[in-house]
Amino acid sequence: MHKGYKIVAVCLAAIQDASNICFISELNEVLCGLGYRIFLYHMSTDMGWGNHVRDSETLVFDLIDYSVVDAVVIMDEKIKSRSVTEHIIRGARAADVPVIVVDGQYDGCANVQFDYKAGFEEIVRHVMSVHHPRKLHIMAGSRGERFSEERIEVFGRILEEYGIVFDKERMVSYGNFWARPAIKATLRLIESGDMPEAIICANDVMAINVAAVLRKNGFRIPEDILITGFDGIEEVHLTEPRITTSCCDFRALADAVCDLIQKEVREGDYYVLPQLMVSESCGCTYDSKIDILANLSQLNSRFYRYQDDNRMLTQIAEDMQGCRQIEEAPGMMGHRVMNHMCCFLNQWCTDDSINPITIHQDCFDDEMYVLYNADAPKPFVPKKFARKDIIPNLDELLERRYPLIFMELDFMNVTFGYACFCYKSCDSTDYTKIPQIVAAVDMGIGGLLNKRYQNYLTRQIEHIYIHDSLTGLYNRLGFNREFENMAKRVRKEKGIITVVLADLDGLKAINDHYGHAAGDNAIYIVAQALKNSCPKEALCVRFGGDEMLAVMEGDCDVGAIRETMKNWLEDYNGRAGNHYTVSASLGIFITSETEDLEFEDLLKRADALMYQEKRGKKGTP
Repeated sequence: MHKGYKIVAVCLAAIQDASNICFISELNEVLCGLGYRIFLYHMSTDMGWGNHVRDSETLVFDLIDYSVVDAVVIMDEKIKSRSVTEHIIRGARAADVPVIVVDGQYDGCANVQFDYKAGFEEIVRHVMSVHHPRKLHIMAGSRGERFSEERIEVFGRILEEYGIVFDKERMVSYGNFWARPAIKATLRLIESGDMPEAIICANDVMAINVAAVLRKNGFRIPEDILITGFDGIEEVHLTEPRITTSCCDFRALADAVCDLIQKEVREGDYYVLPQLMVSESCGCTYDSKIDILANLSQLNSRFYRYQDDNRMLTQIAEDMQGCRQIEEAPGMMGHRVMNHMCCFLNQWCTDDSINPITIHQDCFDDEMYVLYNADAPKPFVPKKFARKDIIPNLDELLERRYPLIFMELDFMNVTFGYACFCYKSCDSTDYTKIPQIVAAVDMGIGGLLNKRYQNYLTRQIEHIYIHDSLTGLYNRLGFNREFENMAKRVRKEKGIITVVLADLDGLKAINDHYGHAAGDNAIYIVAQALKNSCPKEALCVRFGGDEMLAVMEGDCDVGAIRETMKNWLEDYNGRAGNHYTVSASLGIFITSETEDLEFEDLLKRADALMYQEKRGKKGTP
């Protein structure tokens, strides 16, 4: 329970599917009346497509907070992955939360499903008892697939009850539950010349396409060949002739699930019988009260809205990729198509130095980064957010009485966050565009993160190119470029240049007695002493093996520089405990003669002063 409401977590894939929308709409209406609210965890694609599915999408189910969930509903046949369903079940059981599996069979759960076998049997018996064909054919699904094989078994058994020998080799074609394979199978059947009086199809998609191919090839339906489908999709009401089918009413399924939730049923098998819908394709009278014109109008509206929204989302994704910083992205997301959405990112997304393609993070941060919230005042400012709080303005959203819909966000199978939608209705137009929106955000944010990392690498390469690898000071290439800019300013302003040349004392002795690693360390220490003793804007360069140079605009306090560097080195020597002492001789030169300023001349003058100090240390004139 959360905020006074009982919470039901619904797990599914492809919310854009009409049957899913119907199921969620009915489930939400009934549950809200009972004091429940739905948190819906969704993948845009089911796992039945194998390697084409982004495995990272399944992480959305890890967002389920079982401490606030009162029941879990898993649409197993929509997800199409036993391992994913079992993962969700394990999480629920660990928290003692009851699980209802829809269209699946799992021990210790309440399993509710359509009685597909009985429903298919009813439609085959209708054909045999009412229309009396003697030569039949079945357009099955995929070879070996359990629903396909079950429907073949029902078909053969009923035929034999009516005295017809079932010849599986001759009487079965496989349309893989889809259009193109069904079309090819029908063409092969026509080419064989062994045409049946009736073709029983294992689903409606195949029935629609079988009928279309037959009519194109001169067969009349149902006069020459009668056709039936199965599962009752919307499109059967728009065909000519209308397809006889058996409707798997997802509203009835939702009612059965609600009843199990309310009664707190924890295990057992429960069935919903599909409803036979006879129509013209088998020779019966179409008696449905469905408003075909209204359905066609809705489909037409959804199609053109889809096109318009898709163009807009493509533009939004491009605009997001063009941002320089992640904080600019919300400004690209304020279009109406992204209303009612909140977007969360993992913390690493704000770090330019992380490669978004290679990061291996298979979880969400406890503290997320809210990138965008459509319900927040504009302009929206990204901020941190504790994931346990689920979503900003949760109280207000729960009052809306409509599902919170969660989806994982990823780019090239790397998870970087998640999105949450909360519409003000269960409208099919809104729900069908959710995968589009998420795809646009994936491309926009993913592309932006990738571009930022590329820019970071470019800066790093540029830094390496113009800096000395040992000391971190400019190398000659980098220094020459910066010094030229400085020289132009000084000439124009007729200003002053101060040069500090530092040369490590006794490098050869350090190398000979303690090794070159010690010598490199001594060089590094002098470089750091020089850099930290000069003003921040000084150009510091390592231009020789143990010689470092700082060049500054203006008349600097050279006494302070000399004293600071001396103290810096003394402090280091006191702390380091080395067997050698790091010290440096300085040559400091200041000039206002900048009209014909040449670096080599400055270097020579500073070098002479440095050697003068070095000779003084050795006691030589």
